[in-house]
Amino acid sequence: MKKVLHVTHLASDTRRLVYESKGEWTIVVPSAPDRVVALIFEETFDFILFDIALTGVWVLDLLADLNANPRRPPLFILSREYSFCFLEYSRSIGACGYFHIPYDFPALRERIERFFDACALSPDLSRREVDSLADILLGSSPAIARLRSEIVRLRPRRDPVLISGETGCGKDLVARLLHRHSAASTGRFKAINVSCLPFALADGLLFGTMRGAFTDAVDAPGLFEQADGGTAFLDEIGELDPALQPKLLRVLEEGEVTRVGARESIPVNFRLISATNRNLSALVGDGAFRADLFYRLDVIRIEIPPLRDHREDIPQLAASCLNGQNKVLSSNALDKLYGYHWPGNVRQLFGCLARAASGCEGEVIYPEQIRF
Repeated sequence: MKKVLHVTHLASDTRRLVYESKGEWTIVVPSAPDRVVALIFEETFDFILFDIALTGVWVLDLLADLNANPRRPPLFILSREYSFCFLEYSRSIGACGYFHIPYDFPALRERIERFFDACALSPDLSRREVDSLADILLGSSPAIARLRSEIVRLRPRRDPVLISGETGCGKDLVARLLHRHSAASTGRFKAINVSCLPFALADGLLFGTMRGAFTDAVDAPGLFEQADGGTAFLDEIGELDPALQPKLLRVLEEGEVTRVGARESIPVNFRLISATNRNLSALVGDGAFRADLFYRLDVIRIEIPPLRDHREDIPQLAASCLNGQNKVLSSNALDKLYGYHWPGNVRQLFGCLARAASGCEGEVIYPEQIRF
């Protein structure tokens, strides 16, 4: 049974929470909001549900005092309005979730339980380092919390990583964070989108060229030489031409690269990260992708969930996108965003919000201004 500190000035909200939790949670309410910090020293709580619409207290000061308390348990914010200023502030102090009142209790309970499951960190993980990713990899959902933890957990590893996820879900961002939080972070991060490689130039761009190898050829390092000591990121690896696949396999197996037109190989040492929005296993089965190369790439797997599977992060993502544009979403506009299936994921969400903001003359964006 979890022990919950419910910070609110409305007895009716507490009565509802006690009734709906049906004994699964022990609900404790401070005698006054300014007693919260002292109560944390006196008792142990599993988490806090904090209603930002408190009366008789300066909420920002109270939240700041809570955040400075080393004994503070995980904090979840409750709000009757989609308040973007509080949403941003909640994220800045490390709040673990932001829920709208009235809430559906089973859904609230499930999200909180999933959060604790996802954030069960190994002892060797730096919680502070995980939390630092919250300003970059936005979201308080269990799925995104788990993704941040995974990035930090892999910090000492140099094995190849294969990132899978739909278009627009943030594979490039995750690859850059993996590099930043790795042993290869002191080296360079060199990235290339395989699907954009012109076939005639792909050899040289990846493996480098020697002067005289072909007309106008010059001595130039390829991607893997440039990434020596750092990280090479191959986006959309499923689009790699079959003729180049054995050459990439040789680089990975032997740790050497041979420039186009060269006789001697050059030793290279880099961490390889690949990403794809396709099913590589299916491509192997169809004969479109080499099985031996796939096994070399598929050492550590990271799957990024589509936006429709963590819709609870939409308010935070939207607040980040609209930050500085002096625009806010109405509750109905936010509900419209929640109801969409987002085939283009976060990239599509940001594009949709930018379009709505540019077409909105006032401060508030309404549903009719949201076009998918």
